[in-house]
Amino acid sequence: MDTFPHNCSIFIMCLSFPRKTLFMKRLVYLLGASCSIFSCKPPSYSYVPTTMNTTAYSRGGEGQLGVLFGSAGLGAKGGVALTKNININAWGATLPSSNDDYGSKESEYSIGVQTNPNKNNEVTSFILGLGNGSNEKLRTGLSGHFNRGFFQIMQSAIDNRLGSARFDGFFGLRINYLDYTGTREDKPLNDILYYYEPFFGFNVGGKNVRFEMLQGLAIKNTGEWSHGVRVFPWFGHIGLLVKLRKNQ
Repeated sequence: MDTFPHNCSIFIMCLSFPRKTLFMKRLVYLLGASCSIFSCKPPSYSYVPTTMNTTAYSRGGEGQLGVLFGSAGLGAKGGVALTKNININAWGATLPSSNDDYGSKESEYSIGVQTNPNKNNEVTSFILGLGNGSNEKLRTGLSGHFNRGFFQIMQSAIDNRLGSARFDGFFGLRINYLDYTGTREDKPLNDILYYYEPFFGFNVGGKNVRFEMLQGLAIKNTGEWSHGVRVFPWFGHIGLLVKLRKNQ
């Protein structure tokens, strides 16, 4: 366990539910760091990644709705489990530009397949989707439109108990194919690239209404980091999640 990175050790600790006081302290620290990073988008970067729809469902017919604030601005997400193994999902966010600050709009749609829960309420999800949007940065004359295909694999623990509260934890990897067409400083900025997003997060609260947090990294292929469309290397959000389901 000591070989995991610091953030991963927090996630594993949350899944096993010991040391609740220490967990809450670290949660406060993470929230503070998140709020600081949300406002830090260097002008040299061409694209700030969205966060993601980390939906895992406990049963067929369940719906989920959420609102969030993070690296992609103010957003909303939702989805429904058509069956206990197949779901459809949507996500969207906007970050209005002010003066010469970075601004963006982006949405995505996806279909997911997940395994049946095991005895520990753990599931594995495979999600395929497509996003599209636009962004701008007046300070550097950046303006562009993009399409983004992605494949996401995620491991989740659903509806575990944390004292009197309920808890979902998740971690995974998303692979993105970004097709960007735009200009920067009146010069063409067109690029097609892959970038990879390892991530982890959790939601905690009541049976159906919960606080949610997610954090992750965005990593381009080695040797391409400073060429073409430069991808901001961090993303995350905090928000509120509502699960729409019948009591059992």
